[in-house]
Amino acid sequence: MKFSARKSYQFYPDVNGNLDLPESERLSVEIIRPTAEMRGEVSYLEITASAGISDSIIKYRFNAKNILNLCVGEIKNLEVEDPGQSGKTRLIKNGKELAKESFYGMNSLVDAICTEVCADIVTDTQKKISKSD
Repeated sequence: MKFSARKSYQFYPDVNGNLDLPESERLSVEIIRPTAEMRGEVSYLEITASAGISDSIIKYRFNAKNILNLCVGEIKNLEVEDPGQSGKTRLIKNGKELAKESFYGMNSLVDAICTEVCADIVTDTQKKISKSD
């Protein structure tokens, strides 16, 4: 049996109109695929038992801290403006920096990154990238 592997690749999150921007201005995130032994460190199933099995609630949870610190490399074109600091902007350059940030729109960005890191299928876009390498 043969599986497809790719240690890292560029991901363009579909948040805040990012995909409508020219490619050179798009926010891009280097995704570093987690290893098999990291699986439990990046995501887990949470089962809330109740009276009967059919009443149990199963939720898929991400460990955003580990994902951002271990599975996100370089970030391009992510700028945060802080009006409280006279409009001063900060460039977020990697997952470790993003993990320490707080800004509006952060939840949708982090959710998109976590979903991508934990996805276990090769998307059509990734297939095209692999063929061009």
